Amino acid sequence: MSDTLPPILYLPCFDFHDHRQRPQQLLYHLSLLGFDVMYCNVTQDKSKPFLRLNAHFVICQDIDALPLDQEYIMWLTHGPYVDLLPRFQLSLVVSDIADASVDEFAAYAEWHDRKIKEADLVLCASQVIYDDALGKHPHVMLVRNAADYNHFAAASNPDLRRLPHEETAGTLCGSTAPVIGFWGAVASWLDYDLLAYLAKQRPDCLFAFVGQITTAIPESLLQASNVLWLGNRNYEELPAFARQFDAAIIPFQIRDVTRAANPVKLYEYLAAGLPVISTDLPEVRRYPHVRLGRTKEEFLQHIDEALLDDRIPEKIAGRQSVAASESWQVRAEQIAREILWLYTSKKNGNR
Repeated sequence: MSDTLPPILYLPCFDFHDHRQRPQQLLYHLSLLGFDVMYCNVTQDKSKPFLRLNAHFVICQDIDALPLDQEYIMWLTHGPYVDLLPRFQLSLVVSDIADASVDEFAAYAEWHDRKIKEADLVLCASQVIYDDALGKHPHVMLVRNAADYNHFAAASNPDLRRLPHEETAGTLCGSTAPVIGFWGAVASWLDYDLLAYLAKQRPDCLFAFVGQITTAIPESLLQASNVLWLGNRNYEELPAFARQFDAAIIPFQIRDVTRAANPVKLYEYLAAGLPVISTDLPEVRRYPHVRLGRTKEEFLQHIDEALLDDRIPEKIAGRQSVAASESWQVRAEQIAREILWLYTSKKNGNR
C-alpha cells in the first residue's frame, strides 16, 4: 500500500500502548495489511521522535518533528481536531465515530456533524451511530468493535500452561470462590446499584474489577469484602486475568450513551471463552451467546446459571467462534477495501 497511498495520520488522543482501544487496534491492523501509519502519542519524547513498531507503523513522540510537506490520510476521532484539518495536505479524511455525543460525551456534540461533513468516509461503531450518520453523508460504514482474537484466546488454551503475568493475576484475584470479572473503564455509566445488589446477594462470589477508576465509587462497594478494585492493568495482562475469571460482566446502565455503545470488552470476553452476562444493551442483543439481565434479579440468575452451565468446552468454542469471525483483522480488511476504492476514485476524478 505504501507505494500507492499516502500514510494514515492519527493526531494525539491516546498513547498507543496504554489501553489498546479501537483507534490503536484498527490502525495497527491496517499497518499489517500494508498501510503506512503515523500514530502520534500524547506523551512526547523529543529525544526519540519516532518509534517504529513494524515496517508500516510508526509512533510519533515529537509532534514538532511531524513532516508537514507531504500528503496524509487523516484518521479523525477527536472532534476538536476538525479545526486542524486545513493545516495538513490531505488526500482523504476518515472520521471514526465510536461513541454518541450525549451524556458524558455531550461536550463533543458541537463537532459531531462537522466530523461527518469533512470526511470522505465515516465509520460508525454501532447501529445507533450508523443510523444517525447515514442521512448526512454518502459514504458511511457500520464497523463494529472487535477483539485481537489470538491475544485473548490464549486464556482458554490448555496447551499454554502458564501465561505471561498469570502469577500476578492469580495473586490479585486469589480466591477459591467463583470470580466474576470485569475489565475496562470503571466509569460513571456502570450500574453501581446493580453491582451492590450482586455483591450482597452472592457473598460467596468474588467480584473483580480491572481498569482505571474515573468516577466516585459508592462507599458500600469500596468496603465490600467480596469486591476487588484492581486498578489499571496493562493490556498484555488481560488474558491472565481472564484465566482467573469464571464469568465476565458488562454491568452498564441503560441510557442514551450506552444504547449507542458497542463494548470492546464484549468481543474480548468472547475471545477468551468466558461466559458473559450483560445488561440489555442494543449492541449486545445481537449475540445469542451472551446472557442478558433485564432486571437485577435476572442478572443474578444468569450469573448463577452461567457458573453452572456455560463453562463446558462446547460453549467455550461457540463463543470463541463468534469472536474469531469478528476480529480486528476482519474489521481492518473491510475498511482497507473502502479506503482503496475511495482514494482511487478521488484520484481519478470520479468523486
